[in-house]
Amino acid sequence: MKVFVAASSSFWDKLPAIKEKLEALGHEVMLPSTVEDPELEERTWQESDEAHVKLIRKLFEDSEERVGKWCDAFYLLNWDKHDTPGYVGGAALIELYIAHREHKKIFIENDVFPGPMYDEIMGFGPTFIHGDLTKII
Repeated sequence: MKVFVAASSSFWDKLPAIKEKLEALGHEVMLPSTVEDPELEERTWQESDEAHVKLIRKLFEDSEERVGKWCDAFYLLNWDKHDTPGYVGGAALIELYIAHREHKKIFIENDVFPGPMYDEIMGFGPTFIHGDLTKII
């Protein structure tokens, strides 16, 4: 299965290990385009608001291609961040929507807790895997 793996940029250093494990299970895996350059977003913030907005637009275009067209499944790693258990950011919500719209299988690592976007996320019908990568089928 072709799996796109997403996470908050705070966790990108953990993605290569997840990719290896999924590949060992026979999956073809793609990571976000900016994983290789984790400081890219910060640099564009420092450059200008316009540069950052341009980058975000490019990342959304990448998501349309990678999530909307390339993959069979979308896997969101939502670890705790900023005292928020099961953190899901705005960009991840958009990617979840793209996956849902295109009828992709949706897998989320950890439970999502009631709060902003809870109903929307649950409406996508995700499968929560809690570290069991064999559930990605």
